[in-house]
Amino acid sequence: MNKYLTIIPARLASTRLPNKPLSDICGKKMIERVYEQSLKTNLGETYIACDSLEVKNLIENIGGKAIMTDPNLPSGTDRIYQALQQIENKDDFDYIVNLQGDLPIIDPKIIEKTANLIADSIFDITTIAVKINDQKDISDPNIVKVAMANLSDIGGKALYFSRSAIPYSKDGDFYEHIGIYVYKKSSLEKFVQLPVSNLEKLEKLEQLRALENNMSIGVALADSKPISIDTESDLEKAKKFLN
Repeated sequence: MNKYLTIIPARLASTRLPNKPLSDICGKKMIERVYEQSLKTNLGETYIACDSLEVKNLIENIGGKAIMTDPNLPSGTDRIYQALQQIENKDDFDYIVNLQGDLPIIDPKIIEKTANLIADSIFDITTIAVKINDQKDISDPNIVKVAMANLSDIGGKALYFSRSAIPYSKDGDFYEHIGIYVYKKSSLEKFVQLPVSNLEKLEKLEQLRALENNMSIGVALADSKPISIDTESDLEKAKKFLN
């Protein structure tokens, strides 16, 4: 049986929304809500990889598991890898789920869809995307787009991720990337050893490091877009949704 381990990276020093994991959303901290959504999946254990005792204490006080990581790590992927090294039974798991800590009301089925795609597949990594319905999002550089090969109702194989509108089309569909990743454990180990790549630096998208090093990324398709929290405005959207 395939065994999954979910690790949620939580970093306090967010540029656009300071102390983001501890933002209050209708009486609960954001990281608490993400943790609770993860527990609703059928994917086994969940840990928080954090750089703050305040976050660690919060999670442990609700019965969760949290691991302290270096606050100077360059990415969430490095954070989950460092946390993984501190887990005693890490060798029991086949796949590592990197669930972003800014998705407080994500549908657990989206996480499961991403995880199910990697099981017994040829992909090194899987992620998920959703069809863009709002035209203004296509040209928004804060909305990451993905171009896929062999696209079906299930998903496809990632060819490229960009902040630009890809692929070029006047009437075709565009897909927004949702930042959840599932790694084969060996793929995660390989990824964190690779140097930062040229396209990764240009686009500021770490998944391009994998593509530039011939690692394959499978993309599942979600039915709806989860609310991702990057700004105060996003925070208000989440509160309005929950209310």
